[in-house]
Amino acid sequence: MCFFRRKKKKKEAQEQQRISHEELKKQSVERALADQTEQPVKAKEPVAKKAVENNKTEDVVQDNPTKTSASKYHVSQNKDEKSEHFKSWRVRKEGSQKTIKFFLTQLEAIEYAQDLADKAGTTIVIHKVDGSIRKQDYTKK
Repeated sequence: MCFFRRKKKKKEAQEQQRISHEELKKQSVERALADQTEQPVKAKEPVAKKAVENNKTEDVVQDNPTKTSASKYHVSQNKDEKSEHFKSWRVRKEGSQKTIKFFLTQLEAIEYAQDLADKAGTTIVIHKVDGSIRKQDYTKK
């Protein structure tokens, strides 16, 4: 295969990859919006347990109900050198590897995350450039 055909084929492959990357970003934004509109999960009822000591049944002990808190939003800088958004600020949900949205400045990302957190009834965690936590449980005042 000659040089020009290889170059053309490589260019077409990059264009296909860019298109698929944009589709993935759209899908992740749609999923994030769908996650925001979901109803919050109700806390479970307290479960009664019997405490057994020396083969004797004692009083019934109530467990604390498990709190199902909404996951926090994290504002951090993208460190992936292969990404087209390298060194951009991103907003992600806690425990997720997918980015909701990228921003050029940290301030824009914080404002966007505050809106999401207010709608979800949760807080945000703001990271420094080096990845350490700058502010935890941050809410708009």
